[in-house]
Amino acid sequence: MSTEIPPTYPDPEYEAAHQATYERTPRYPINPVLPPGITQETWTKAIQAFVSVLDQDAVLIDSAMSDYIDPYDLHEAESATDKRKVPSAAVCPSSTDQLSAILKIANEFTIPLWTFSRGKNLGYGGPAPRVNGSVALDLHRMDKIIEVNDQFHYAVVEPGVTFIDLYRHCVEHGKKVWPSTASLGWGSVMGNTLDRGTGFGALFTHHQSIAGMEVMLASGDLVRTGQWGITANDSPNAFLSKFTYGPSIEGLFLQSNLGVVTKMSIWLQPQPQAFMSCSFSMPFFDDLEVMVDAFGEMRRNGTIPSCVWFTSLIETLCIAGRREDYWKGEGPIPDWRLEELRLETGYGHWYARWGLYGPRKVVKAQFEEIKEVLAKKAPTGTISGTLYADEEGVNAGKVPVEHGSMFVGVPQLWSLPLINWPIPKSKTDGKAAHGDYAPVIPSSGKLVMEWMKKSKPICEENGVELMADFFMHERHVVLMNMFTWDQTDPVQKQKIKKLYYGLHEVAKERGYGMYRAHVNHMDLIAGLNDFNGHAYNRFVENIKDTLDPKGILSPGKQGIWPRGFRHLRENQEYDG
Repeated sequence: MSTEIPPTYPDPEYEAAHQATYERTPRYPINPVLPPGITQETWTKAIQAFVSVLDQDAVLIDSAMSDYIDPYDLHEAESATDKRKVPSAAVCPSSTDQLSAILKIANEFTIPLWTFSRGKNLGYGGPAPRVNGSVALDLHRMDKIIEVNDQFHYAVVEPGVTFIDLYRHCVEHGKKVWPSTASLGWGSVMGNTLDRGTGFGALFTHHQSIAGMEVMLASGDLVRTGQWGITANDSPNAFLSKFTYGPSIEGLFLQSNLGVVTKMSIWLQPQPQAFMSCSFSMPFFDDLEVMVDAFGEMRRNGTIPSCVWFTSLIETLCIAGRREDYWKGEGPIPDWRLEELRLETGYGHWYARWGLYGPRKVVKAQFEEIKEVLAKKAPTGTISGTLYADEEGVNAGKVPVEHGSMFVGVPQLWSLPLINWPIPKSKTDGKAAHGDYAPVIPSSGKLVMEWMKKSKPICEENGVELMADFFMHERHVVLMNMFTWDQTDPVQKQKIKKLYYGLHEVAKERGYGMYRAHVNHMDLIAGLNDFNGHAYNRFVENIKDTLDPKGILSPGKQGIWPRGFRHLRENQEYDG
């Protein structure tokens, strides 16, 4: 056992960012906690059993738990009420054999495990468990890149492989592919994909690019999905086809606690002959309705086949500085001052950014068509496009950051500073934190504009600006209401709680579900799915009880509770 935290990232930049996020000496001590229903005597035996199958530094306890709590916790001072989510220990396997041994011990002692790959689901709880006292099942040491194939353009990875790991592997081995990446390169490719995360390029909807995964069930049994389950000739279709014989089961392991995914394939983008970095801006807040409808039609008819990322003026400003750099008054920046800043900087109030990929002639033709459409439907906007082309394939690393970065699959840590937005530079003891409310909304200008107008006063009443961006799919948008605060300020923390529930009421009234949920709100969001007395939850929980009868795998994740833990469900709207 160890109370010392070993480095998480071999890269010094990424390790420094990690340690800056997780306080190694928390302001509020992390009190030891036992797994639910486990005595100290039994816990001692369980810990000894974990140590017997893992390396000494792969079982972490006590002060090492600072890496396994939510670094942006609103309840960090509330350990006595169990509102602060804290694990009892962490176990870090490096192989499927070690993972199988861990599951056997957890089943023997009925100890819940909280599974994650890198724990970077920040804004949603990070690595913190849903059930206090769970053992953190940290898979970051399972970090092999098993294959990158640039004939058929896919990769096969283990849970600990980060976006920056995969990108560098492709560069070092001369692979003619562009992996998609999330906004921050320190996250797990698998973890992001299984949580239905998105990127920015042609294959930005990551979970739709899975073709074959390996899953360890709570019993230790290994299952391979799709054509990867065929062992003859190692199934040449294993990672090429989503077709399967019988029900497709990959979806059961997305945002799930039904198994532990140990290997996963993900399709990659072929290195294109041409890439065009595109943007379009409009000056006024109310212009968003026109923009959404114009781009939504082009997404649906295939004119723009990749992600369109919409951002606001506030987000443009927060990347460049802090609130105090633009506004010396109290509270969020008022509209009149935002208009002054827009005129001073030349920024638009809304920006749409996207990439075009493929043969040079095709990319040029797409851009000309987009320009014609926008000239008719949004004539007050400003469009730009910068083309990069190479007959042998565009080198993503040579595309300037302002035009490339995530849109060409090059991972960054570029957006980390934005959470410092509300903290004055003179306040050296402040601690930046952020959260999100992320509804799924139809790709309708009227409805997206309505959401902005409803959520803006809720944000401002609670001391923050409307900091909203969204990812446009063909028929819906995934909208991120982001909010940042000073974690050392109890008044701000109370306002953030009020803000979250205010946004939730607006979403609930309109029937909007959530893209993700914080561990503190998983039951609340699951409660929205109430058709036929929460038939969906009953269905999945029946599967859960069959596959995981002891309920050891991530009880309560996404509101799915095993039989022995259902008394911990917190959402009173659902009492199934």
